[in-house]
Amino acid sequence: MLPRNNGVLAAIGEDCDLVRPHLREVTLKAGQVLCEPGELIRYVWFPQSGAVSKLMIFEDGSEIECALIGREGAVGAASVLGLHRAVTRDVCHVEARASRLEAQRLIEACGASHRVQEVVERYMVRKLCAAIRNGACNARHSVEQRLSRWLLTCSDVLESDEIALSQEVFAKMLGVQRTSVNPTLRALQAGGAVALARSRVAIRDRSVLREHACECYQAMRRDQMLLGGLPEAEPAAAVRARPA
Repeated sequence: MLPRNNGVLAAIGEDCDLVRPHLREVTLKAGQVLCEPGELIRYVWFPQSGAVSKLMIFEDGSEIECALIGREGAVGAASVLGLHRAVTRDVCHVEARASRLEAQRLIEACGASHRVQEVVERYMVRKLCAAIRNGACNARHSVEQRLSRWLLTCSDVLESDEIALSQEVFAKMLGVQRTSVNPTLRALQAGGAVALARSRVAIRDRSVLREHACECYQAMRRDQMLLGGLPEAEPAAAVRARPA
């Protein structure tokens, strides 16, 4: 059976024989780096749980997140578009399960199946639009607005209101100092939006947190609706019957 806990794999549907024999189920450890900038993209990772951050690394060693990927997506899928070396550091935040596929196998599957190619390309368009808006948000909005947006987005990706990450990780995601994150979180806690514990933030009132978040949280959700979801699965027989 093809894993259904991942949105991209599920969208491939019954045309799964091209990738199913080559998938490997793996456990990703908290803090595990999947790829570093400049490295050859050897694998595509399809998370079934957890979250993977794509971090841009600067010459002084500072980092900022440009994308967050959960079980709706795939890490390394840009290799299908000809990007064979990574431009970001891809880090798993919390222990998670994933399906791993050699990047070349996905490239070959896209060449053999219009269905697989359509799914991957549509997913990459969605992530590109999200990355563009994320970059504009980083340049425009305050730490409080961006942190509130990130907490909401992370909660959506993890499918949980409990976010077991440290303030140091939050600071890296936003590209700010930890000293900026601590007072912002305490202000959000005082307003009833979140509850704080050691290396853990729990969202207590999403409506209050949305009031503190910038417009980009809702805008990104609208973008995804306008772009549409991944296409519904097409029977394998229909794919095989399609003229070459």
